[in-house]
Amino acid sequence: MTFKFGIIGCGSVAIDHAIIIKKLGHKVVLGITKSKNSKNWKSFKKIFPETKFANKISEILNNSEIQYIVSCLPVTEQKKYCKKILATEKPVLIEKPLHDNFFQLKKIISTTRLSINNKIVGYNRRYYQTVNILKKRIKKGGLKNVEITISENYPNLIKKYGFKIVKNALHVGSSSHIMDLAIFLFGPLNLHKKWSYKKKFISYSAVLSTKNNIPIFLNINSYDHSLVGLKVRFDDETLWILSPIEKLQVYKGYDIIGRSNKIRRYFPKKIFTYTESTNLRPGFYKQMKDFIYRNYKLSCKAKESLQLIKLLNDLDKQF
Repeated sequence: MTFKFGIIGCGSVAIDHAIIIKKLGHKVVLGITKSKNSKNWKSFKKIFPETKFANKISEILNNSEIQYIVSCLPVTEQKKYCKKILATEKPVLIEKPLHDNFFQLKKIISTTRLSINNKIVGYNRRYYQTVNILKKRIKKGGLKNVEITISENYPNLIKKYGFKIVKNALHVGSSSHIMDLAIFLFGPLNLHKKWSYKKKFISYSAVLSTKNNIPIFLNINSYDHSLVGLKVRFDDETLWILSPIEKLQVYKGYDIIGRSNKIRRYFPKKIFTYTESTNLRPGFYKQMKDFIYRNYKLSCKAKESLQLIKLLNDLDKQF
């Protein structure tokens, strides 16, 4: 069966989604941007000439021929239309962030609860094999501690969104994706202590824990040159590293190299590696396929995203 899609906001990410939709045998029949003469619409239309332009978002939300919707709005526009998008009966895949304010989103969700279960937020990294191999290991038990290192490219975010985006950087940058993965892998997180450095660009350090009181040490910096991603330690003396998220490496033990300048060198012994396929944008194919067949097992449902938004809001609170 061929399904018809509408896309709200037709930028570069929307094109990636539309490519997958077409590859799965379905059609994008309607799309909308700020203007029919916009650069985004011209780029989208060039690749998908059969897609017609909608003059209003309501034309997509209320069109009886459209079965599925993808929303790729910027954060300011997404907040503006959030309630209407969540209120439609149609399934909607919403590119992050769904919102940037916990209390406002909680209020919106409370008024749209009858239509909320088929709305998912596009955290595509949840669908990576690397992530799900690690998740399977976590379920076996023996988790000791976790380190999360995130590098935010603030200058690039400012260039893309404007200087005001700094206050929303955690919601639109790398932090949002990686902290969503932390919740996906380890469950709800408690924030115990936080520090921030705000002289030039904002940096954060924090101590969190899982519901089983496993410590998580978080560092978010601008242009961090450390190994970015997640380090996960277990009581079988293995170290599991997602860095980048598309690559999973497991270490156990050491190879010891003879003395050089009277120094004995220890090299961690790698026992397993898995690299995500990059034939298509990683995670997008499975995310879209699951969305179409309403398999929400791996997805971040709209209501679940409240946990992430609250955590990001708490990290960014002024002292």
